[in-house]
Amino acid sequence: MHTYELRMRADDVAKVRFAPSPLWETTNAVRVLSDPRQQRYHLPWLDKVRPQLDDIDIAPLLAIQPKRGYIPDLISPMPTHPRVTAAEQLAEVRATPLAVVKEEINRSLNERNGEPAPDVLHEMARHPRKARDRLATALDECWHRLVEPWWPRIANLLSADITYHSRLLADGGLARLFPAIDHRISWTGTTVRLSTGAHPGVHGRDTGGLGLLLQPSAFGWPSLVAVWDERYQPTIVYPARGVAELWQPRVTDGDAALARLIGRTRAALLASVVEPATTSTLARRHDLALATVSEHLSALAAAGLATGSRTGRSVLYSITALGEALLAGEPLK
Repeated sequence: MHTYELRMRADDVAKVRFAPSPLWETTNAVRVLSDPRQQRYHLPWLDKVRPQLDDIDIAPLLAIQPKRGYIPDLISPMPTHPRVTAAEQLAEVRATPLAVVKEEINRSLNERNGEPAPDVLHEMARHPRKARDRLATALDECWHRLVEPWWPRIANLLSADITYHSRLLADGGLARLFPAIDHRISWTGTTVRLSTGAHPGVHGRDTGGLGLLLQPSAFGWPSLVAVWDERYQPTIVYPARGVAELWQPRVTDGDAALARLIGRTRAALLASVVEPATTSTLARRHDLALATVSEHLSALAAAGLATGSRTGRSVLYSITALGEALLAGEPLK
């Protein structure tokens, strides 16, 4: 196993902090598009963003993020405070010294564990100033199109994770906190130890009074990432709690009553078509057979709760006004 060891001084323990990162979520949202391993919990989100991908230049961000290998830190600056904005982080990207841009792109070019480097990455290595501008532009667009519309939901998840783990830290210190964050993290009393990846080797570092940043991530699931570059504050990025529920419809008392009335599966499908969806999308989302979904949608349509409309080869199902009223628990007139 690849092991990272972070040696902490007594005063570093008081400098352990939590913060989410909008740009980290953005760069990892782009990775989700091409990595089936990370798509398990994000299929509802993928269904919504796929129609927009033709209009976004994600090639530089995909090129600079090998599936296994070095990913430049410049595309996702460490959050400097708990409420850092995407705009603040984008300004940091645009201000990255060109020497750092060149160094990190070349590392991404050369440290790819055998994965071929696409032509666009070679081009960026030759022109670091253009590369920095192109990466910043791509990040800006991907943030606005792929992440920002859902940021309140994502931010709530990350905030809930931070609240939970902050309580553990207050109640039991680092010895209780780290195993609760991830079983691959341990605390020896003076050293944080992470075991990650399949390649053997040990990397050690002293905190140097910088403390430790703990960064929960939604789109980074299931990866545990250590930022160990001496230029940056030591950082551990870990999968946030509750990612499996991130895109699921919110459950209310009315939902439970509706499930008793029309059945749990039909109630869940009705909640899912608040935003139009195809049968195949709903089958993936709820882990149901296509025939089962079709049967339930037909019953919902026959009751006037949902309706289908053909778009090309697909039929999009959406909720009706009657279905919305039933879902909201409003009295029917």
